[in-house]
Amino acid sequence: MSKESTNKLAGTSGTAPAKSQIPRQQIGISDEEFMQMGQIGAMFYQQGKLEDAQTVFEGLVEIDPESGDAHAALGGLLTHLQNDEQALVHLNRAIELTPEQIAPWVNRAEVRIRQQQVEAALADLRQAIALDPEEADAGANRARAMVFGIHEALTARIEQEESKTATGAREANRVM
Repeated sequence: MSKESTNKLAGTSGTAPAKSQIPRQQIGISDEEFMQMGQIGAMFYQQGKLEDAQTVFEGLVEIDPESGDAHAALGGLLTHLQNDEQALVHLNRAIELTPEQIAPWVNRAEVRIRQQQVEAALADLRQAIALDPEEADAGANRARAMVFGIHEALTARIEQEESKTATGAREANRVM
């Protein structure tokens, strides 16, 4: 998780606070403490301690349900674990709360590809790429690679179908 992501987890992403207090404010968790929890979750994720990371990210969502970054982190982890239905819940919420964030778009595209929703996945990938015109974001670059992979797979499939059709036509001509 990047420093930018952890800053966003801390609630410093520029989004306006809700009128009523969020649970983390009610229990006295500061922005810095929230950010540190996000960093711990990211550390667990990077170390492959996915259950621990999931526990942390679920806790972040629980104590700040309006944090798009917490939803994005949990949704990304659930995408990695191929828990697609739950991943979509959190990725959709992350996109709703922080549509300028690239990772949720790319992760949702990955889920949609697994669900064979290629057109919807391509729309998500286009959005992720559009958010990074400088081609500097690793997530957007992943989106570019995924689009290329989809293009290659579709091209190979079309060529295979054309080959089958041509072979069938030749065999039909031989029979006549």
